[in-house]
Amino acid sequence: MNDSVGSGTGGVLDLRGANLHCGRCSHDFGPAAAGWKKRTLVRERPMAGAGGAPYRSRGHVLLRTFLCPGCGRQLAAETAMKDAPILDDRLHTVPAG
Repeated sequence: MNDSVGSGTGGVLDLRGANLHCGRCSHDFGPAAAGWKKRTLVRERPMAGAGGAPYRSRGHVLLRTFLCPGCGRQLAAETAMKDAPILDDRLHTVPAG
């Protein structure tokens, strides 16, 4: 069974058996029930001015982007305070039936 996770055609992440894979290059991120973001390339940059005046944050609010190490595709993004832990997104599968 091959289910697409996320929106858009082709899926950002594909569920194959119990593992998540990049929807573009098939890089294996391991078990879907585990924290997959720790297996990505993470880019952090200050939100300061990123969205205009409302985001003037002096650099203590970050935009984190999570990229596939196989092809560089952006898989997810989050905003966070500097030094805050990465959100532990997990996909829990439910057996069909």
